Amino acid sequence: MTELFRRLAASPFLLGELLLASLFVNILGLASTLYVIQVLNRYVSYGVDATLVTLTVGVVIAALLEFGFRLARMKLAAAIGSGPDAQAGDVAYRVLLQARVGALDRIASGLRQEIARNVDSVERAFTAPTVTAVLDVPFALLFMVTLLALSPLLAGIVAVSSALTLYLVVAAQKAMQAPTRAMTDAAANTQSLLTAAVEGADTTRAFNGSGMLFRLWDRQRGVLRSLRRRLADAEGLNQSLVAGIANFQGIAIIAVGATLVVEGTLDVATLIGANILAARALGPIARMGTLSETITKGTQALKLLRDFAQLPLEPESGSALNPYRGKLELKDLAFLYPGGAGPLFESLSLTLEPGMVLAVTGPNGSGKTTLARMLVGLIDPMRGQILVDGVDLRQVAPEWWRRQVVYQPQEPVFLPGTIAENIRLNAPALDGEGLNRVIQAVGLRPFIDTAPKGFETPITDGGRHLSLGVRRRIALARALASGGGLVVLDEPTEGLDAEGCAAVLAVMNALGASGRTIVAVSHDPQIVQRAHLLLDLGSKPVPRVARVVHSPGKETPHV
Repeated sequence: MTELFRRLAASPFLLGELLLASLFVNILGLASTLYVIQVLNRYVSYGVDATLVTLTVGVVIAALLEFGFRLARMKLAAAIGSGPDAQAGDVAYRVLLQARVGALDRIASGLRQEIARNVDSVERAFTAPTVTAVLDVPFALLFMVTLLALSPLLAGIVAVSSALTLYLVVAAQKAMQAPTRAMTDAAANTQSLLTAAVEGADTTRAFNGSGMLFRLWDRQRGVLRSLRRRLADAEGLNQSLVAGIANFQGIAIIAVGATLVVEGTLDVATLIGANILAARALGPIARMGTLSETITKGTQALKLLRDFAQLPLEPESGSALNPYRGKLELKDLAFLYPGGAGPLFESLSLTLEPGMVLAVTGPNGSGKTTLARMLVGLIDPMRGQILVDGVDLRQVAPEWWRRQVVYQPQEPVFLPGTIAENIRLNAPALDGEGLNRVIQAVGLRPFIDTAPKGFETPITDGGRHLSLGVRRRIALARALASGGGLVVLDEPTEGLDAEGCAAVLAVMNALGASGRTIVAVSHDPQIVQRAHLLLDLGSKPVPRVARVVHSPGKETPHV
């Protein structure tokens, strides 16, 4: 509820219009009650048709005006939520796109997807009907004051009922906070299992993993169902209690009012009107009870979004060396994953002059891909510096730096779009001639020529529908498009046939001949033998750096 009040306070002029419209809506709402009292007292008692006509015309006009004010208020209330809701969605997606990858890596993928979906929960919680329902609550006093003028005793009954209902509403919102948060976590875990089933379809079937996944799914769905039942039971109990209070209020009004009628201090018409006023007074507060779950979910979702928005973003500014000449220095570099038993590597120092080739080797899990991501600026070292032309990489503008890097990741993933759009991601000005040049260089020409839409062939689902060889060639073409001075290739020949390996080696030779600095993560002897330095990350904790000596007449270099 605090968030709703914050939104209302943020637009004082709009809030004033809403309150004024609500005042008119509720004042005009009194007309129907007064109409009932007047018809029973004046028309039924005296039978003058003109009186009935006059009263009926008056109440119809009031009803039409009330309808008009309700429509106007609904449009005003919609404006309260539209701006903040759109902002929450934009902020969440922008954080997903621009947060430091190291910070994102610490959040499970299922929770990341759940956070993005929480925008919908926020929008559902602060809709125009919710805003108007909250604004009607203070005007319940208007009906109580009117009832007070008719019968203080009956007004007291309504006051007690309203206080009990309000207490139940507040208590229900507090009670649902913990299970609502737990349900968010459970939904994130369920989403992770869905992702595993979709993205790991081959693995699941090839290694008979469906049994394990289904057991996890059944267990997680059980947790989710239990939490949903708990919330539903709490919501149902709350609504039943609120309805019960309303029923008892109606009984009490009639019973007490009847005694007043018998005593002669109240007439039947006023009793009927008082019963209507009592229901109108309790109605807005009772309506809040039905919105408790929605508001609680929205509040929890908004808190999660705000926590997510606190993740550190990549800087949008920084140094831009123009041009980057290709020198790369690693000084006392160390990296430790959060929760890791020890550093992947530490005290790593080496210098690459422009045009040099570094081959990075080591067993799986030794930190080869981590180092490659670090050189691209995706993650930061725990200690030490990466210097590019003598400038700390942390001080360099990330967007500019990535245009200086020819980067091919080990597991290429593509964005929704065409082949041409994906290749031009880091080089939007690349013309048709340049596009054809990089396609030709990586040996992708036969695929493009045979594809029905050529360069306009759409890539979906991250490119998983394409063969590994085609994915790697497109990824290499995307890397070459930047024309950068530092080349970072992570297992560039893995999964390629002889023709594909030959294309990669030809590309590396051309890049080396043009003076590019190359860092290649690979065990391929044909790549290693072209290196000037060999970095063995299998040596722990301090990696071994050795100069490769190329002996004349021998294909295998010496370290």
